[in-house]
Amino acid sequence: MKHLDDAELMAVMDGEPGGEHLKGCSQCRARYRVLEKALKEFTAMHRPTNTPTWKFAAVAAMLVMGIGIWWGQKRTDLPNPSFTPGATRPMTQQQVCVALAQDDDRTAPREMAAVVFTQYGIKDPKPKAYEVDYLITPALGGAEVVKNLWPQPYAGSVWNARVKDALEDYLRTMVCNGRLELATAQEEIAADWIGAYRKYFRTDAPLPAHAHFVKDRAWE
Repeated sequence: MKHLDDAELMAVMDGEPGGEHLKGCSQCRARYRVLEKALKEFTAMHRPTNTPTWKFAAVAAMLVMGIGIWWGQKRTDLPNPSFTPGATRPMTQQQVCVALAQDDDRTAPREMAAVVFTQYGIKDPKPKAYEVDYLITPALGGAEVVKNLWPQPYAGSVWNARVKDALEDYLRTMVCNGRLELATAQEEIAADWIGAYRKYFRTDAPLPAHAHFVKDRAWE
């Protein structure tokens, strides 16, 4: 399936064709939500009172087109969507539940990890400082490809790799209990895993128990 690029997604926001593609593509929907959220936040923060709405919207849209660079520079707790939009493989709810009793979370191969560190401008990653993490965990149907990986640090933010691991386990349990659709879990963790954590754990900050949650292995 050919995915929509950022320019095409912005065009869909403006009423251009492409909405049908979004209905059938969870990856493009996730990216659409990231761009939509960024545009709204930028508009709320920076719109001058004397600038016509249509003119400011056009300028803001062009700036949001470069949101990947901004995101990568300013955030360590969320992936740069230009590098890591997320990707899935065919997997049914039944397969997710069968895998629940197994260790279905995989460590990224070193050659893939090297590509990911290079993309993110990390030249000499310190051993055990990062989890080369699957944005959509393989246990939820995440694909084992570079565009589904990013170097998530253990330090620098309370929203770290251990907290995300706790969310992944919880979402998989919800899927297996029939409380959450697999496609929804994939979309929400790809679009904004911190927002998903806050939603499902009903908290604005990570739970203390999750600060030391151990599931996936650190990169070393």
